[in-house]
Formats: sequence, structure tokens, C-alpha cells
Amino acid sequence: MKKISRWGFMYVVLVFLIALSIHNAMHHPMDYEVVEISNLPSGVKQGMKESNRQQAFSTFEHGDHTYVVYHLNESNSYSSLDLKAHKRFSQPIITATITHAVDDPLVESEKAIKLKESSDKEFKFQVVDER
Repeated sequence: MKKISRWGFMYVVLVFLIALSIHNAMHHPMDYEVVEISNLPSGVKQGMKESNRQQAFSTFEHGDHTYVVYHLNESNSYSSLDLKAHKRFSQPIITATITHAVDDPLVESEKAIKLKESSDKEFKFQVVDER
């Protein structure tokens, strides 16, 4: 078997480090806190503005926090909902994951998260339907 030279080993390590840094830049978690809808600060619920990029999402900036609420109220509404935040290439992405459907028109699904030091103008919203 042929031995790998010192320079060959260095190239392999360099390629590995570049691949690792690209992977870390692609997807990393964000600090956020899940907030009960009933525990939102006063004025937040009334001041929510619906996102024109994704209608079921609403945002509100309160001090240095940004609140994001996902709300869906329609027939055959969804009962199991998860809301998460992560960054991809430094752009915050808010993901609502729907995992269970019920056939009850009175069910409302709402989740809220609180993000620190983020502007609602830089968010990207996405919905994942895993029914």
C-alpha cells in the first residue's frame, strides 16, 4: 500500500474542515423560548401583524424580543402543532410542523415563540405538514 504524504494528509484535513464549516453554516439552532398564548405580554396579542409572506404567521416586536405566533383556524383544523426556529446561512427560519389532524371544526391550533434580538423583516416562514 502506498503511504499518504504529509501534504496529502493536509489536503484531506483541509477538505474535511471546509465541509464541516459549510455544514455548520447551513443549519444551526437558534435560541428561542416557547410561550403559552395565554402568557403573552399585554398588548402583544392586539399588536400582532400578519405576515404577508405566510398568512398563518403573525409577528410582534416588543422591546428586544420578537414574538412569532402560528395560528390556524379552519374546518378540519390541526391539533398537534410544533413551532421551532433555526438559522440557515444566518437567516432565521421559523418552522411550524403539523403532525396530527382531527375532524373537528371547533379546534384551534396556536403556538408562540419568543426570540431575542431578531427582526421580523429577516424571517423566513415555512410549514411542514406531516399528517
